[in-house]
Amino acid sequence: MNDSIKLSASINHDFTVENRTSAHVWFADEPIEFGGKDEGPKPTELFLSSLASCILITVRMVAQRKEWNTGNISIDLTMNYLETGVEIIKKISFENQLEEAQVKRLLDVSNRCPVAKIISNPIEFKFA
Repeated sequence: MNDSIKLSASINHDFTVENRTSAHVWFADEPIEFGGKDEGPKPTELFLSSLASCILITVRMVAQRKEWNTGNISIDLTMNYLETGVEIIKKISFENQLEEAQVKRLLDVSNRCPVAKIISNPIEFKFA
């Protein structure tokens, strides 16, 4: 994969961060009890949001391609910090009743969304 994804972010006096991509602007912040203004989700919540969004979009794409009527699809993610790292527990729910094989296929696909692939592989940080 040779595609580049770019994001710019800035922070002023407090902990509110303005994030920008080519077409969108959004904010991250810390809760008031940690000195923030709570003007946006915490960075870890944004991370989980990215993963949840990617999983749901990937699952929806596959379901639509196969013409499976899932109805609404929802996901709950819980991130736990362990002594050996981090675990993310996911629960995916489908509004409509699906066959067991369909559910298994969609849950399998959920592990292969682009964000899940990124965090499942080593990441190298470099300074520009």
